[in-house]
Amino acid sequence: MRTSGVPTTEDSHDRHRMEFATTDPERARDYLTAAFGSTLTIRRHTDAYRFRHQRISTGPFSLDSLDHQATVEYRSGTDTPIMVTRVHRGLRIDLDRDIRYGIGDLGLHVHTDRAHRVRQEALQGSLVGIAPQVVAEVAGNDPERPGALRFTAVCPARPADVRRWLQVVGYVTESVQSAPGFITHPLLVGPFARLLAATLLTTFPNTCTTESHHYDRTDATVAALSRAVGFLEANADLDISVVDIARAARVTVRAVQRAFRRHLGTTPTAYLRRVRLARCHQQLRDDGDGAAVPEVAARWGFADPGLVTADHHHAFGQPPRRTPDR
Repeated sequence: MRTSGVPTTEDSHDRHRMEFATTDPERARDYLTAAFGSTLTIRRHTDAYRFRHQRISTGPFSLDSLDHQATVEYRSGTDTPIMVTRVHRGLRIDLDRDIRYGIGDLGLHVHTDRAHRVRQEALQGSLVGIAPQVVAEVAGNDPERPGALRFTAVCPARPADVRRWLQVVGYVTESVQSAPGFITHPLLVGPFARLLAATLLTTFPNTCTTESHHYDRTDATVAALSRAVGFLEANADLDISVVDIARAARVTVRAVQRAFRRHLGTTPTAYLRRVRLARCHQQLRDDGDGAAVPEVAARWGFADPGLVTADHHHAFGQPPRRTPDR
């Protein structure tokens, strides 16, 4: 799927990847209204007007790039995903808060009970959208009674937070672009979405509570650990979050994390990774030398087969190929 590199009107899309380019302001306005659900007005543009939009959408998160050589104003809806915009060129202005985002700046847009007004001037930028339920899941300490989450600022507090966000987004973007099949793989999409959500929560100030309770300590028992381990062993081929593990163990997220650290010296996600790596080992051994490491690695949720090879060698003392007992 591709669009023309020359300034012409052209668009293409499939279920997960979409690309649109045009030199017609009216068509760009119609497209933006349909794609983002926003009421948009193009205020000014030059004779060299151009618009280009690319999107990779997985369901729980999306990655967009936008190049719009015009001054536009739009009013977004109240049911949009949580969105982080980075300005590469031009200017983005939050008209409601009177905040101006220039080159290199990150800006957060979250769900509100009213429409949100924005002006963009010759903007080239990238956008990351995350489903609110994914962010709420990652933020919740008690899986049965998650606390209300509210962002207290729409800009990162420190330059280090910006760098970390860009590193994570770069890693996720490179992964889904290098292997198109990852877009539909639940063992990759789910962890990527939660990685973005967790990074979002450490990038933009919010009210996410990290307080511990007495039952987080008293519930970190061997019985809870056994329930969690049984759940992981039986469902390693599914997209599993730490909230799912806590629910299966019938304790809080913090309690199940304590149980793994206390009794096994590891974390729930690290233990799940070890289980999946063992399944990789088993499949590669059963399939013999003909097994392709990248395909098997992706089957078990590993985006980088090189890391699988290194982890496999570290865990089992040999590279991922047919073992001597065969």
